[in-house]
Amino acid sequence: MTILRQGRFILLLAILPGAGLCADPLPEPLTLAAALATADNSAHFELIEIEQRMQALRAEIGVENGYQDFRLDLTGRLREIGPSTAAPDDDGGDNAASLILSKPLYDFGKQDSRTGRLGQQLEALELQKSLLIERRRLAIMEKYFAVLDADNRFLSENEALAIGYIRYDRARQDQELGATAEIEVLRLQAEYETIRRQRKLAEQQQRLLRSVLAEAMGYPGQLSTALETPSIDSTRRLPEDYDALVKQALQYSLEALVALANTRAAHAGIKIAESTDGPSLDLELEVSTYERDSRTRDDWRAGLYIEIPLYRGSSAARVNRASAQYQQSLAQQQQLQSHLRIEVLRLWQQLQQLQLEIRGRTVEQDYRDRYLDRSRAEYELEFKTDLGDSMVLYSRSNSERLRALYAFELAYQRLAALVGIEFLEASAPPQ
Repeated sequence: MTILRQGRFILLLAILPGAGLCADPLPEPLTLAAALATADNSAHFELIEIEQRMQALRAEIGVENGYQDFRLDLTGRLREIGPSTAAPDDDGGDNAASLILSKPLYDFGKQDSRTGRLGQQLEALELQKSLLIERRRLAIMEKYFAVLDADNRFLSENEALAIGYIRYDRARQDQELGATAEIEVLRLQAEYETIRRQRKLAEQQQRLLRSVLAEAMGYPGQLSTALETPSIDSTRRLPEDYDALVKQALQYSLEALVALANTRAAHAGIKIAESTDGPSLDLELEVSTYERDSRTRDDWRAGLYIEIPLYRGSSAARVNRASAQYQQSLAQQQQLQSHLRIEVLRLWQQLQQLQLEIRGRTVEQDYRDRYLDRSRAEYELEFKTDLGDSMVLYSRSNSERLRALYAFELAYQRLAALVGIEFLEASAPPQ
C-alpha cells in the first residue's frame, strides 16, 4: 500500500470511526431478547449523535459556571515618552506591568437563570435519549417480526413452487403421451413462472429485511441466519378504562416528559430575558509596577464596581421573543397531548381487533390442519386429492396467524411504552 493510499485509508477511519471495528457477534440463532438488548448500543450513530449533543450542553454549562469564577489577568505596556522639563534626568521610559484579580460578586440572578435553563435543557436531552432508546427497541422488535414474517412467506412460496413445478412437469409428460393439450401445459407453465417470481421476491425480502434489522441493531453486515420465534400470549386481558390509559400516558410517557421539560426550559428563557439588563456587582484587585515614578500611580488598588443599565432598546424585544418561544413550546406540548390521546385509542382498539383476528386465524388454522390430514389419507389411498393445495393453504394460513400474533405483541408493547407495563397489567380485569 502506497503512502498516499495509507493516508486516505487513515482519513476514512477518522471520518467513520466504526468502519474498522468489528462488533461482538450476535448469538445464533438470534433471539428477540438479544435483539432488543442492542437498543442502547452506544456505537449506533443515533445514540452517538444525541450523546454528543449532551456533551456539548454539559460543556456549555461549564463555560457558564466559569463566568462566576475568579479571573486573573496580566497586562503590560512598553512605551517611550519625550523628556520632561520638570525631570531632566528622565530617560523617557514609561513601561508598566499590572496583575489584576477580578470576580463577579452578584448579578441579581442572571447567571443562575442561564445555568438553570441549560440544566433543564440537559434534562430534556437525557429524557430524549431514553425516548430514543425506547423507540429503537420498538423499531427493532418491528423489524425482527418482519424477518420472521418474511421467513414464513418464503416457506409458503417455496412449497407452492415445488407443487407448481410437479403439476407443470406432469402435464408436460402427459403431453408427450398425448394425454394433455398443449394449451393446458402452457397455462400450468405460466402459473409456475408466476410462482417462481413470487418465490424469488420472498427470498430477496429475507435478505433485505435481515439487512434492515442488522442496521437497526447497529450490526451492519451481520445477517442472522435463523431467528427464534418468541412465545406470544394473545389472551392477555386489556384494560377497559380508556380514560385511565390516556391520563396515565399524559403523565408517564417519555414523549410527554420530554415536551414538559422543553416547555420548562422555554419558560426559563423569559426569566433570562428579563434579567439580562439587570445590575451587576464585581470585585477587582490590581497590583502594578512602574518603571517611571509618579505621584498619580498606585502600587495596588481594590475596588467594587456596580453597573446599573438604565436603558437598552432591545430589552422588550428580547422578552417578547422569549415569550413567543414559550408559547410555541406550549402549543407543541398540547399538540403532543392530542397525538397521545389518539394513539392510545388507536392501539387500544387495534389490540381488541387483533385478538378477534387471532381467534379467527386459530380456528382457520385448525380447519386447515384437519383438512390436510384428510388430504394425506386420501392420497395414501390413491384417491384423487388436492394434497398440494391443502399444503400451501395450510402454510399460508399459519403465516397469517403468526403475522396477527406479531402485530398484537408489537401493539401491546407500544401501548406499554406509553403507560408502563405495570400499569397496563394492573389495570386489566382479572382472568
